[in-house]
Amino acid sequence: MKTNEEIQREAQRMVVLGRSYRDEHRGTAGEVVPLPRVLVQLPDVQVTRKPETVSPDSESQRVNRHRHIEAAFEDGALIFRLMERETATGEVATMVRSGEPTEVMVSRSGFDLLHAGYEMVEEDRLFERLAPYTERIEERDGREPLDEREVAEVEAVLETHLLPPSDRLRMKADVVEFLEGRVKARVFIAHSIDRMCAREGQRQGHAQGHELKLTINES
Repeated sequence: MKTNEEIQREAQRMVVLGRSYRDEHRGTAGEVVPLPRVLVQLPDVQVTRKPETVSPDSESQRVNRHRHIEAAFEDGALIFRLMERETATGEVATMVRSGEPTEVMVSRSGFDLLHAGYEMVEEDRLFERLAPYTERIEERDGREPLDEREVAEVEAVLETHLLPPSDRLRMKADVVEFLEGRVKARVFIAHSIDRMCAREGQRQGHAQGHELKLTINES
């Protein structure tokens, strides 16, 4: 997951492209409605969708989610839209369904929309990667000792090595709570994403603190 600072920088570039799109079509309002322009393609993610029925013939689907952010006009004003499209395949990898793009979110804030898009991508990725652990949690009787190897595997999925030491310890405590079934997967994932997004600002804060301390000592 990108940091808030990285998303902010990307959002600034996206807004510049959006304004360029607006300037190209300035003065054409009421004549021709310009087609939306794709500004950012978000990473595709693949998830497993369980069958809605429990019949013997039902099978799970592999769903590819494609998301992008586009610029468009609404009442003559520039807006940004987060769009999502799904293509689904069955277990035999044959095409089952290809959906039309749907509007997920509309905003005039490039950062809010971009942040929401990356968050959705990361939620899908983590839900898929953590699904086997969630199933094991449901099967556990609560008396089995926690496997330290499992903790390390979940930490690798979350990429906790990117965090500063203090946050790695907090994240490990969250992982233990998750694997022990004391926190739901959705809540666990949301907290993990929030911590990963904020990690760069925390590192800068630590660096500034050390710099201030060195200045005082030298004086």
